[in-house]
Amino acid sequence: MSEEIRRIMAAIEKAIILEVSELTRAPPNVVWVTEVSRCIRQSFYSRIFIRSPDFGAAYTILRGRLLHEVILKNMPIGVTEVEEGTRSITVEGAGGRVEIRGRADMVIGDYVVDLKTSERAPERLPEEYRDQVQLYMELYGKSKGLVVYITRDGLKYFYEERDEGRISKLKEKALKLSRALRENRLPEAEVGVWCRWCVWSTQEICPEGYSYKSVGR
Repeated sequence: MSEEIRRIMAAIEKAIILEVSELTRAPPNVVWVTEVSRCIRQSFYSRIFIRSPDFGAAYTILRGRLLHEVILKNMPIGVTEVEEGTRSITVEGAGGRVEIRGRADMVIGDYVVDLKTSERAPERLPEEYRDQVQLYMELYGKSKGLVVYITRDGLKYFYEERDEGRISKLKEKALKLSRALRENRLPEAEVGVWCRWCVWSTQEICPEGYSYKSVGR
């Protein structure tokens, strides 16, 4: 590979990674739906180390965004309430004050619709995605949620009723994450299936996640 081609390839890769790196640029009093719905220790490390996603992760996110844009562009007029930019809510509590931001893919009547792209759909909706759609319902003031998987085999949906108790717990998580970021204090680990692919699940950085991953659960 010539030096000129190398520069071209590096520029394209940088552009892709930069497009999906906005989470690391938010201030401590602002957290994103996707940060709250997963392990907040993972979100904390991704913020403080200002780590851009690797190319594989960036490609997956960008592929999903492009597909979402194609779907929204071709939806019949009047079916979905599409808005530019993000929605936000402000939460106050013992941990201070935090703004939770996010943008749903589609809003249709009483429904918030979250689109997922995958090779195949799971048998059960992951807890992380349940939490995401619950927070989107709160941001948009809706009572019902759909998580729709777009796969090569077709579409599969999961229906979620608004759960006030779950939303309340997620708001508490947002406050904990914001406080941890402000005080540069490591939050508790939320050990679970996400530890298997978390880049921070190492013996030195997150021994709890490392232990979970090591036993192969």
